[in-house]
Amino acid sequence: MPALSTLDHPWPLEGTHTQATCLGCHVGDPPVYEGTPTVCLGCHQADYDNGPFPGHDAFPTTCGDCHSTAAWTPATGGNHPENAFPIESGAHSKYRNDCASCHDSTLGSPVGGEDTDCVGCHDGNHTRAAMDPKHREEPDYPQGAAPPNFCLDCHADGQD
Repeated sequence: MPALSTLDHPWPLEGTHTQATCLGCHVGDPPVYEGTPTVCLGCHQADYDNGPFPGHDAFPTTCGDCHSTAAWTPATGGNHPENAFPIESGAHSKYRNDCASCHDSTLGSPVGGEDTDCVGCHDGNHTRAAMDPKHREEPDYPQGAAPPNFCLDCHADGQD
């Protein structure tokens, strides 16, 4: 059997996949190579179906958006708001108990398939109706329909 590094393998054997045995993926007697899954769900369907938080089955099946091959958990990837400002600090920290604290279908516009946006929670002085007139002179401020979380374009740290 050749070393893994010399195989012409269309599926990237990275991270924890390097620890898998050939027969762990290529099942049968003799082992079958054609038709072996080449997408995450081919092997991880049960993980996806039984995700540890409510509504995981409503998430896209592009597992690499949140998970890595280094470790299935914790899910740390994706275009999360933390990449734009430190949501776990300041006023936001008390709302960050679990995914559903922010990802809730009642909160407004979907962002990357998830139901959350800045103005979904920011009420009173921070609603679109209150903020639009204050930003009228800003050249890049979207008038009318705006992309979700557009506030972060100028307020990257969640402040002024």
